[in-house]
Amino acid sequence: INMKIKLNKWIGLVTGMFLLLISINSCVKNRNTSATDFTHLQDHVVLLNGGLVNFKAANVNFNNGDTTTLTLIANLASVNLPTSPVNVTLGIDAPQVDSYNASKGTNFQLLPADAYTLGPLALTIPAGQQYAQTTVSFYKGVLDPAISYLLPISITDASGKALTSNENTIFYNVIGNPIAGNYMENWRRWQASDTTGAPFYDFTDPNVFSAESPTQIAVQSVENGALFHISFTNTAGVLSNFKVTLDPTSWVTVGISSIIEAPVLLEADPVNGVYRFIYKYNNTTPAPRSVIQTFTKIP
Repeated sequence: INMKIKLNKWIGLVTGMFLLLISINSCVKNRNTSATDFTHLQDHVVLLNGGLVNFKAANVNFNNGDTTTLTLIANLASVNLPTSPVNVTLGIDAPQVDSYNASKGTNFQLLPADAYTLGPLALTIPAGQQYAQTTVSFYKGVLDPAISYLLPISITDASGKALTSNENTIFYNVIGNPIAGNYMENWRRWQASDTTGAPFYDFTDPNVFSAESPTQIAVQSVENGALFHISFTNTAGVLSNFKVTLDPTSWVTVGISSIIEAPVLLEADPVNGVYRFIYKYNNTTPAPRSVIQTFTKIP
């Protein structure tokens, strides 16, 4: 009897596994025969890095000089390559500046006309291709570093192709900062762990506070290449809570082996444009060094 029960259990197990395999096979077949049909999707044209979700990707920086040239790409989203050319027309969309400010509580200004040069705004996506491109050049020298700017460029026509509500406009943006601009850097270094007596080095050179965000700037010392970030709180135009940090990525290049004392602000005066801080470190010998840096804004 026990042998019969065991045999029945074994037959039942095999039968169950067989039915399961048939069921899985059936499901796979059904899945294959009911695959998503993309043939009815509507063609539409978008801008690469367009939309508010790509606002940061559309930021304009001037890391390589006073002029930056960016490529603007109009892309045809389609299942198949076009069999005939698709004409795409672009234009400056100034009302988007007010709309953005209203929705985000910001104070961007439309980028002035002399701060950029546009390539052709009438583009053609050739037959058999999915994109066309043009360029936009930006000029730092005519901009106020304390002001944030927007240059919204939108697709105004795409030969009857559909346009999206979220990728139809690219928001080129230049972030301003109220303390950004040109400064004189006074760099003094003592060959000791304190600042007693006269400094061993005392240099003064022009430098720049570059905006990293509306409330943070970066400045790299002319004398030793150390990179600093100065942040603050902006409450309706009143600046407070200033902080300074030394970027550790710059330590190797400036000969710092360890920090004795992280940067401490001795003075932060946004009204007169004066920022002064001290930091102490060991060099690669190792030997202690103390540095006081003072930045004074050039009128």
